[in-house]
Amino acid sequence: MSDKYTLQLENFRSIRDATVEIAPLTVIYGANGSGKSSLIYGLLTLRNFFNNPAQNVPSLFSYPTISLGGLREVIRNHIEDAQLSLSLTVLGEDRASRVWLSIANFGGQVGVEFSGPNRDFQPAYMSLDIPFPYRGDQQTSVRLNLATSDEFAHLTAPPAYVNWNGISVGLEQDEYGVDPSVLVRNIRNANSPMGLARSVGFVPLRRGFATPVYSVSNVTPTLASDVEVASLLATDRFLEYSVSQYLESVADRQLRVRMQVGTSLFNLDSVPINGGVPVSIVNEGFGINQLAHMLTICLYGDTKLVAIEEPEIHLHPSMVRKLVHAMAEIATERDKRIIVSTHSETFVLALLAQIADGKIGVDDVSFIFAEKEDGESTFTKQEATQDGQISGGLRSFIASELEDMAILFGEPSETS
Repeated sequence: MSDKYTLQLENFRSIRDATVEIAPLTVIYGANGSGKSSLIYGLLTLRNFFNNPAQNVPSLFSYPTISLGGLREVIRNHIEDAQLSLSLTVLGEDRASRVWLSIANFGGQVGVEFSGPNRDFQPAYMSLDIPFPYRGDQQTSVRLNLATSDEFAHLTAPPAYVNWNGISVGLEQDEYGVDPSVLVRNIRNANSPMGLARSVGFVPLRRGFATPVYSVSNVTPTLASDVEVASLLATDRFLEYSVSQYLESVADRQLRVRMQVGTSLFNLDSVPINGGVPVSIVNEGFGINQLAHMLTICLYGDTKLVAIEEPEIHLHPSMVRKLVHAMAEIATERDKRIIVSTHSETFVLALLAQIADGKIGVDDVSFIFAEKEDGESTFTKQEATQDGQISGGLRSFIASELEDMAILFGEPSETS
């Protein structure tokens, strides 16, 4: 049974309070300005903090291609003395762990709570009040309430304590009277949402690769530039093979990394499989270029959860359908979570067709309808059925289609 991931946001941009379960393939759709991107930006804020907590608040709200500003710009309704909160929960069959980050005008709080198998573990809770930037120099601890079959065991066994520095959970002392493997499992469980936050990949709405020649560079956890993404391909041939295979299945092209002998320079080339002239990937169209970039981030081993803004941009509808097939396979067969923000009816319908065809299960897909009313964003989960239907219909697409049909059949429009 796969773990369940849940993202919660409070007072973040236009979101007052929203909780979204992240399925292997989560699709968020709705009108412009409905708050779709805010879910992604909330995840990226957690990623920024847990990869580098020693940042000021505006840096936490800075992502590839966009910087949202400081707390006053980001917090809901720009209320100066309010507090925003972000949390990420990992729920397993017999364990759970949640981490949260709160940001206010003069500091914040970071905390973790976790539990293990009911028979031997009771929930533990730790939190710290922190400044920004935070240097990771504070600590709190808690005694683990590990029950045993012997009701008097706790009187003779040394207690087991774990500590929390706002970044990770660790053992506080070496002597403990319980099976070390139990502690290791529970500490791993406690750290799972922080690890998930660090492993978030992001594909922004931009052209992917920007130059015909790259030099191998260091790769950071945030993969902030096309140079870093290109360097992944140059240093991991198995990643290159996987990206090339999926690029071929979607766009009838293969990807080739060509090192320049004696240097750290290399080229990324696109090779048509049905003849044609190979070109540098930068000389491909926007859609093919971004597709190769997107697949690299999705298939990179260190990314467990990938957020993608409008992957359909500059792709022909037939290619969008193939992309959906590829994403469904990556999500289910490679144990990835993919969040897609989209305006494409073709994308949504292709995914419903995959469900109806039995290629992906209804439990592996989540459709989230975003809408905004009176300045507040809400997110409604729409259940899909085995035959490819969706509860409530595709409201944001159907409304515009009905308006066009009314015009075509001679009904007066609201603006006439």
